[in-house]
Amino acid sequence: MTAVRALTLAGFLVFLHLGALAQPVLVGQWKSDADRTMRFNKERAQLDDKKAAFLSQLMGRMTVTFTKNSIAYDMPDATMRLGGGPVQRFQGFKETHPYIRLGHTRNTVAVKSKAAVVGNEAITVYNFEDANTMWVYVGGADTGFPDEHLREYFVRTR
Repeated sequence: MTAVRALTLAGFLVFLHLGALAQPVLVGQWKSDADRTMRFNKERAQLDDKKAAFLSQLMGRMTVTFTKNSIAYDMPDATMRLGGGPVQRFQGFKETHPYIRLGHTRNTVAVKSKAAVVGNEAITVYNFEDANTMWVYVGGADTGFPDEHLREYFVRTR
């Protein structure tokens, strides 16, 4: 093998190794993407019409901001029509919690923190489609949506 060919191969292997070490960046501000969220959930989640209607009014409102050590949730107040009944006020919330980064792959980051609203300790895996688009599973065994396989998509705003 010639020296040039050996150097080219070594450079390519280093490039592949560094790419494997790359990790998604959580730090920044993320806004819920209602259109992408509801498109996925209507196509693939196990939702009845009432839950789909509720979620379509809820998604797209929350902003999540990560710093190096904390996660802040900002969900504004809203008015919503639940179950075809009268319009009701939905009380939003603002919370900030520390988090611990548990690990990552090329397209995911796992963190341990308190869950918004309920306050129980939770592990959340943020799944990145690209540097500015991520999604999380909504629900689970500890929530009111344990079996629907919901996703909420977020886009980076800064």
